[in-house]
Amino acid sequence: MSAKDAVTLGAAGPMMRASGIQLDTRTLGYAAYSDIDFDIITSKDCDCYARCEVRINEIFQSFHIIRQAVNKIPDGEIAVDIKGNPNGEAFVRLEQPRGEAIYYCRANGSKFLDRMRIRTPTFTNLMPLLHTLKGCELADVPLLILTIDPCISCTER
Repeated sequence: MSAKDAVTLGAAGPMMRASGIQLDTRTLGYAAYSDIDFDIITSKDCDCYARCEVRINEIFQSFHIIRQAVNKIPDGEIAVDIKGNPNGEAFVRLEQPRGEAIYYCRANGSKFLDRMRIRTPTFTNLMPLLHTLKGCELADVPLLILTIDPCISCTER
């Protein structure tokens, strides 16, 4: 899948980065990522091998991130007491191993939420997957599906 197709079809995570696009939600600096040094793993080969290569290299990158994070854990209490019920709304983007996930929540001050929506990377990568399946041999279908690392339960909603 070309870089242009990856952008047009809204690819996320390794599916997108295997098309040479350097985009990772962690660069927005949420949580502790503004204090962590990491590389955005990409490949310009735009194929199944490239998606696997990106995923494998991201495993080693994760080891590097974990080591840095562990060394930066501050002393003191970790638990934070939370009291009451939330009131307001939140929109959160974060990077998961499969790609960018989006969470939206609206609370009304009671123990029940008004709205909760989640957009998973598997759902996001379905259109790019359909694009990669066009014209392929039937024997290639399982491998092409596996290269997006689908979470079927995430997509069933």
